[in-house]
Amino acid sequence: MSDIFSIQEYAVLLGENARKASQAIRTISTETRNSVLNTVAKSLRVRKAEILEANARDLKASENNLSPAMMDRLTLNEARIESMAKGVEEIAAFADPLGRVLESRTLANGIEISRVAVPIGSVFFIYESRPNVTIDGAALCFKSGNAVILRSGKESLVSSKILADIFRNALEIAGIDINAVQLVNTPDRDLMAQLLKMNNAIDLVIPRGGEGLIRSVVEQSRIPVIKHFNGICHIYVDQSADLSKVGPILENAKTQRPGTCNAMETLLIDRHLRDKDITLFLAPLFVKGVEMFGDAESQSRISGVKDIGNFENYHHEYLALKMSVRFVENVKEACDHIEKYSSRHTEAVLAEDKTVQEYFVQNVDSASVMVNASTRFADGGEYGLGAEVGISTDKLHARGPMGVESLCTYKWILRGEGQVRR
Repeated sequence: MSDIFSIQEYAVLLGENARKASQAIRTISTETRNSVLNTVAKSLRVRKAEILEANARDLKASENNLSPAMMDRLTLNEARIESMAKGVEEIAAFADPLGRVLESRTLANGIEISRVAVPIGSVFFIYESRPNVTIDGAALCFKSGNAVILRSGKESLVSSKILADIFRNALEIAGIDINAVQLVNTPDRDLMAQLLKMNNAIDLVIPRGGEGLIRSVVEQSRIPVIKHFNGICHIYVDQSADLSKVGPILENAKTQRPGTCNAMETLLIDRHLRDKDITLFLAPLFVKGVEMFGDAESQSRISGVKDIGNFENYHHEYLALKMSVRFVENVKEACDHIEKYSSRHTEAVLAEDKTVQEYFVQNVDSASVMVNASTRFADGGEYGLGAEVGISTDKLHARGPMGVESLCTYKWILRGEGQVRR
């Protein structure tokens, strides 16, 4: 923030810039938008050394303040930069989400009516320690014709700044208002509070981060909010499960990247499974150092399980090599547990019995429901969306991984020949 601006003045400037830019970019051609995105992808590769240097500064400043999981989220490396570039190219290659005719018909009076996809307008995107989200959010918003105000966490501000600058440079080269992408240059919470009041300039807020951040945004915002709440993801292992699949799926779901929101946090086990089979499929987790917490039955049947204490602790999101475990009677009891303790993010059933599979799919009310697959697949890139601005645990208007189509709304267009209403 410039010294010549107060917090309130800076908020007003950001909001006015976003509103003005959203008007300018909503009619930009598909070819122009795609050209900008491809320029961004190229620049990410060319400026890789600068990005890594900026990220090293963030990592150094945070090394004593963040958990290992959060440090992993903050870290950029060559592979992750290349993944960012490829994600932007994938978004550029998508069909234009704008102008899609969602439905059309001719009314009895001869008027032709259609419902057509259009941009939301201006988006305030709040996120914590993942600097790659700067590019993901900017690319998805721009592809869908939206201006975006990006607000990263203080721990990733140096990395986010160079990434935002890369995007703004690409806009400038194309002769497009660079304020289509703005990065808030201060982590000041008062500024965020000011922006959350600006429903005259901002159309949608997307917070992506810890539960405390999201609850704070929801409580303060005068603007519609799409929430990305906790990822308390469950896997239920049924007695019909193919045991050769169970161990690898559990290991992947918990240990590949335990700090992500789609990592397994609670394991539900059919109590009719044999102890020796349970020991076998849990072995890869113990080898990786996973701590388990459960009730009395879990402690008696699985060596090393610690007391979970109050059952309300089944609500806990660990984001670490820790997890909850519980035995259930059947798929119905598993679904009942999920209904009570889930954050509605992602759940999976491991079963060969088709009846069990279908019961689980029909009765679990989460954004993503998986059969015989790791919860780690709940991701915009894995779903073919190129990237995501978040995984919505809301039901309106977007749910699950949010790609370009989730950043569109629609308008009704009526074409008549002089008709008047009688």
